[in-house]
Amino acid sequence: MAGIDKSFGSVRALIDVDFEVAAGEVHGLVGGNGAGKTTLMNVLYGLYRPDAGSIAFNGSPLHARTPKEAIAAGIGMVHQNLLQVTAYSVSENIVLGMSGGGGRRAEQARIAGLSDRFGLAVDPRARTGDLSVGARQRVEILKVLYRGARLLILDEPTTNLTPQEVDGLFASLDVIVAEGTSVVFISHKVREVLAACQRISVMRDGSALATVERSSVDADGLATLMVGDLAVEQAGEAVAALGLAPLGEAEAPAESGPAPASRPKAQSTTSGSGQARLQVRDLVSHNDHGLPAVRDVSLDVASGEVVGIAGVAGNGQVELAEALTGVRPIRSGSVQVEGVELSDKRTAAWLRAGVAYVPEDRHRDGVCGAASVTDNLLLGSQRLDKYKRSGLIAWRRVRDDADRAIEAYSIRTPSASHQAGMLSGGNIQRVVLARAFSREPTFLLLHNATRGLDLRSTQFVYDRVHEARDRGCAVLVISEDLDELSLITERFYVLYDGKTVGEHPSDDYDPYEVGRLMSGVGQAVDRS
Repeated sequence: MAGIDKSFGSVRALIDVDFEVAAGEVHGLVGGNGAGKTTLMNVLYGLYRPDAGSIAFNGSPLHARTPKEAIAAGIGMVHQNLLQVTAYSVSENIVLGMSGGGGRRAEQARIAGLSDRFGLAVDPRARTGDLSVGARQRVEILKVLYRGARLLILDEPTTNLTPQEVDGLFASLDVIVAEGTSVVFISHKVREVLAACQRISVMRDGSALATVERSSVDADGLATLMVGDLAVEQAGEAVAALGLAPLGEAEAPAESGPAPASRPKAQSTTSGSGQARLQVRDLVSHNDHGLPAVRDVSLDVASGEVVGIAGVAGNGQVELAEALTGVRPIRSGSVQVEGVELSDKRTAAWLRAGVAYVPEDRHRDGVCGAASVTDNLLLGSQRLDKYKRSGLIAWRRVRDDADRAIEAYSIRTPSASHQAGMLSGGNIQRVVLARAFSREPTFLLLHNATRGLDLRSTQFVYDRVHEARDRGCAVLVISEDLDELSLITERFYVLYDGKTVGEHPSDDYDPYEVGRLMSGVGQAVDRS
């Protein structure tokens, strides 16, 4: 790819980018939010058309105007959000959109052969919706290989995988590249990039900054390339969470799973964990289809404590988060905040009790996109006495507080009256965080609050969590990132199939034991 430009309106997403991948290599592509990594690969895959520049593949010019044309040329892409028909079988998903194939048995036999050949273990006859996230990702990779791809693009492929599944993916990549297929590995987890890739390209602000050999760079050096010296210094804990803490074995990292959970973490300024502010007993809640999604969950979070929930996506995390914040009906069980039973109360009562929520999907559940930034910051607080005047909303006070929040949380917006849905994803997240933290909550729940954020924005979230904790807030962090949980929580529960199946101190756990629990294999170890 040479001289690639791409703009969206007045925003230049790609600026004169050059990018090259050799045959039979795993090539890392890293950078912060908005660096242009996925946009560049979407151009290569035919999802976007470049405004300028040229692309050559296997020595011939490439003009892929659609993904179908890119696939026909030998380029396949596995997106972070898997694109599958969950009611279909594995084989039906893989051959979907293709003609011919020789019949169902022949298709299944060929898929089984590819599965064995590349170590991508899946049953071609299995219903895709019944598979784990890791197995569904293997289906997507098989789909690309089935179509004869010679270049495989993986966008954040380890986000929802257990440590064992990460190891399995890396082993499969070794086989894939050994047969001459190239891989582009887009990731923000620098430890994994260093473990898996032969060369690494760094992008910043839409430009290609550098391409380095793996042997010539360590974690700190790569972090500096990504965000600059000052940002690395300012992003302290976030750097550690992404696997950038000093590695004794930095020149040859031995692991592909989570980093050892022995990094120092900031301690609460309270005298240990205080009285339990959140008490959950035998909680049961159903999903949108009326089926049990949270099954007899019991947990406690004390005043001034940060507790985590680990698990692979789709094991009841969304339903648990919504049940614990008054968003989803509770079928049975108890949820108490400071001794006040909330399970049978309306959402307004949860807000009055000091419950605040940062949802996983900031676009769908975090903001009203058509409303202003001011209106979104007010949501949930409009009934507070400080915003009332003669029975109406005191808009001058609201606007003054909104301006202060915009400044305090560094929300980049043309004005407080600007539509929230027009902001970037990172700035939408800051609106959601500002709304939650500015209420000084009694109980705060954050669900994947740093997903998709760069180092500086991630550190910003960690700092706000610590401030809330130090005020005595009870904080529950739901995250699929074990590194993150080991850094900012004091202990965490493992959630599988809607049940808590283990509890671990964050500074003393075996990531592979946790991985087994996350995948439903094995029992919790009695550490008493």
